[in-house]
Amino acid sequence: MKRLFTSMAIALFSLSSFANNPSSIREVIVYQRGAKVTREAMLKLQPGNNEIVLTNLTTGIDGNSLQVKVAGSAILLSASARVRTLENTAIPLRTRTLEDSIVYITKRINWLNSEKSVYLGEEKIISTNQKLGTDEEKITVEELIQLSEFYRTRLLDIRERVYKIDEEINDLNRKKNKFNNQLNELRYSEKKTVGELVVNISSEITQAQKVVFSYLTYQAGWTPIYDVRAEGADEPLQLIYKANVYQTTGYNWEDISLTVSTANPTANNDRPILYPWYIDFSHSWDVNNQMQIQKKAVMSENLYQRSMSPEIIADDEMDLEFKVPYTVEETTNRMSAEYKIEVAQDIPSDGKNHIVAMQRYDLNSSFTYHAVPKLDKGAYLLAKIADYGQFNLLPGPSNLFYEGMYIGQSFLNPVTTVDSMLLSLGQDDKISIKRTRLKDFTAKQIMGGNVKESRGFEISVRNNNNFEIEIEVMDQIPISKQKEIEVKAEDTDGAKYDLSYGSLLWKLKLRPGETKVLKFSYSVKYPKDKVISGL
Repeated sequence: MKRLFTSMAIALFSLSSFANNPSSIREVIVYQRGAKVTREAMLKLQPGNNEIVLTNLTTGIDGNSLQVKVAGSAILLSASARVRTLENTAIPLRTRTLEDSIVYITKRINWLNSEKSVYLGEEKIISTNQKLGTDEEKITVEELIQLSEFYRTRLLDIRERVYKIDEEINDLNRKKNKFNNQLNELRYSEKKTVGELVVNISSEITQAQKVVFSYLTYQAGWTPIYDVRAEGADEPLQLIYKANVYQTTGYNWEDISLTVSTANPTANNDRPILYPWYIDFSHSWDVNNQMQIQKKAVMSENLYQRSMSPEIIADDEMDLEFKVPYTVEETTNRMSAEYKIEVAQDIPSDGKNHIVAMQRYDLNSSFTYHAVPKLDKGAYLLAKIADYGQFNLLPGPSNLFYEGMYIGQSFLNPVTTVDSMLLSLGQDDKISIKRTRLKDFTAKQIMGGNVKESRGFEISVRNNNNFEIEIEVMDQIPISKQKEIEVKAEDTDGAKYDLSYGSLLWKLKLRPGETKVLKFSYSVKYPKDKVISGL
């Protein structure tokens, strides 16, 4: 059996035996979680069985998704994915320099320790020979002074030399530890873990044939992001559908054919089956056991999910050109949609979001203003989008533009059961709203065994725009949770009153410069020996 090694790319850490027949990425289909990568290579086959190793692949290959196709008369016998660690056989200059430095420092430390040992030995000899004179021969004062000066001078000199040696040894040890850490990091980086595909192919003749293989990797994905552009109430709403594509496969995707898909390759496609539902008397150990099972299930789910924080592009990075700069082919079915980008893309393996524009839609929408002055004095422009289901949109953040100006951010949520999707386009500062409590309608009366409290409010709405607007104004009346508490709407000023929700809704049309005043009041009656909360 002949063993051929086919390299996917010529890299710093590649072995020379893997430098033959390079292969390249032909196409990538990126899903919200995961990507299908298709590669191709030309193989030189010999008569008989050929075991071929295609290396420098990502380590995150899902082996169950592996598909291999060999062209021509060659027969594919088997294919499997594996992970292997490559080591660089050539010693880099930086590694050799660090190793030489560590050897030099070690020798220097050894010499300094020897020098220190000599000085300490000399100090010991001086310290153990301090007997002055004998019984027969007395030492003179001058000799005593000379001897004392010798001890003092020499011992101080020895101590100073030993101190300097210790300082140098400590400094060298710090450098040695630093170099050792750098060397360990460098040696670790010299080892490269790569994915490999091992295929066995049978050939009757010597031939060169193309092999195409694909696999799923979960080291990539995309999240939706939108640009919403409104040029005015009479113009259709424009929606730019974009994808934040990221990948950490370890290899840059350069000049690739990219398709963005809304499908989920990890979804369980088995239909749900309803089994009998049994009930029984509860036992404490059953409850605790069930709680433990649920706790483990939640922990497993949290570990499985990838935390995604969709990236909003900064103001200074906004591209005010709203056209999709290339052709995108959209393919839809009942389950998902695919957007084939006609221009080749580059997606580096850096884990960062890289924006890819997919489609531009002109949405059938109507505009109205919405205000809740009890909570916010601002009036917000809302776009009501009809027939949005045909666009296969996903929930995601949106950058808002009105009349060519960036006005902020919102969140587009197409996952709703209503016919129209609401999208907030931000606050209009040219609409003034004021809400005040009316003192004339604020009172507290004791009526027999009950207390009756009254409240009244006034809402003033002014249109400072140079065009007519439609605006919805909402407020509320409290809802009683007890039969003993009676709530009555005294005056709603023509508002639509929803008893179950307690909401008041006014729909107004305001001409340029026009002001309208709304008033409403209500009363609450309750036993005088009770205290009301929330009023």
